[in-house]
Amino acid sequence: MQTCSEIREILAGAGLSPNKRLGQCFMIDKNLLGKVLALADPGGDRTVLEVGPGTGTLTEELLTRAGRVAAVELDHGLADVIRMRFADRENFVLVEGDVLAGKHALSPAVKAELGLSADLVANLPYSIATPLIAQCLIESWRAVCGLREDSVRFDSMTFTVQREVAGRMLADPGGGHYGPISVLVALLGKGTAGPAIPASAFWPAPKIASRALRIDFDPQAAGMVDDVAVLSAIVAMAFGQRRKQVGSIFRRSGGSFDPDLLRSALETAGVDPSSRAERITPEQFRLLANAVCAEQGG
Repeated sequence: MQTCSEIREILAGAGLSPNKRLGQCFMIDKNLLGKVLALADPGGDRTVLEVGPGTGTLTEELLTRAGRVAAVELDHGLADVIRMRFADRENFVLVEGDVLAGKHALSPAVKAELGLSADLVANLPYSIATPLIAQCLIESWRAVCGLREDSVRFDSMTFTVQREVAGRMLADPGGGHYGPISVLVALLGKGTAGPAIPASAFWPAPKIASRALRIDFDPQAAGMVDDVAVLSAIVAMAFGQRRKQVGSIFRRSGGSFDPDLLRSALETAGVDPSSRAERITPEQFRLLANAVCAEQGG
């Protein structure tokens, strides 16, 4: 593992410095890196997606454990560093660019390197953590349902993220942290909280602490969701005005769904129209979305 001094030296040699706009922070705690790897437990024949490899500290460890590593780096300078460092590794490929093609799609170039299934292991740039994990879960649902031939199934996703974001991903109904990503994780996967990671474990040190998480995609649970796009739309509507009653929101849906259809779906799903989003359980959201699908089909 690279020490802080070694990372500084690598960056200086390339004429680089940490990019604050991209939220670049490099892990320098060997013990905690080992715990993240133990949580991920990458298999010897698996393809691993690493987003934001930086100077390659985690990449180097993954290359000794996984069958293949596809690293995605947006920073051109760091991409050059990584490319030169691992040019002789046959089980390494670098995709230079953004892992997301917009907010609701993975980059086609990234998907082409992953094949049908992969795992995610990364010290994620915080700004993309929530949309990326959401999209990985949605991609996995599509793969299981066979809706698109190019969909990638992410069997596991292990990553570091801001402690508050980690709390949102694993939040239960009833609290302020509970939101759309909480519902998606609960309905499509199984989340496991890993070790807390203090700011001092990174250089430069971020302002707040982080946590490692592992989310395992649950194909059986995902198969109970009729249409993930409908589910996402219903959840977004409900949490878009989380202080209002869901019945009131749905009466003013703005054309996304017919209000009469939504009222009927609420009744079918047994969801009280006076409920607010934070009180609706993931299972109730699933029943509601499935009821909308059934009403549309009818």
